[in-house]
Amino acid sequence: MSLTAEESYRNSYHYFIDAVETLASEPSSACERMGDYNVAWEVKDDVQAGQYLAEWELLGAQAKAQIDMLVRTLDGVPHNLLRAAEGRANNLAAMSDETWTPIRRQASALLAFMEPFTAANEAWLRDGGTSTSQ
Repeated sequence: MSLTAEESYRNSYHYFIDAVETLASEPSSACERMGDYNVAWEVKDDVQAGQYLAEWELLGAQAKAQIDMLVRTLDGVPHNLLRAAEGRANNLAAMSDETWTPIRRQASALLAFMEPFTAANEAWLRDGGTSTSQ
């Protein structure tokens, strides 16, 4: 059984928000959430995978613009921070770079802006698609 387009968008949004939460978190928490493996590259890639959510009609123009802005901001992360890394020390060093500070703030602002939509989406997923809110 395959997913409907709505189910696909809602699941993708769920995982996108999870990635943004990781990005918004402090470096040690981000490393822990990502298993101390290739954290900078993985979180960047996971957040940028959300760019296709711009096609989802349930998201408003402002939400789409903020998602796009975060995705584009991540394009500016220096490549030296995205090298493959294993273990806490290497990943913590990469995620502690000052480059991430404004990006973390931007991710936190996106989470706050999207909170009502995120709550409605989680209810929809939890209720198996029977929730009537968004």
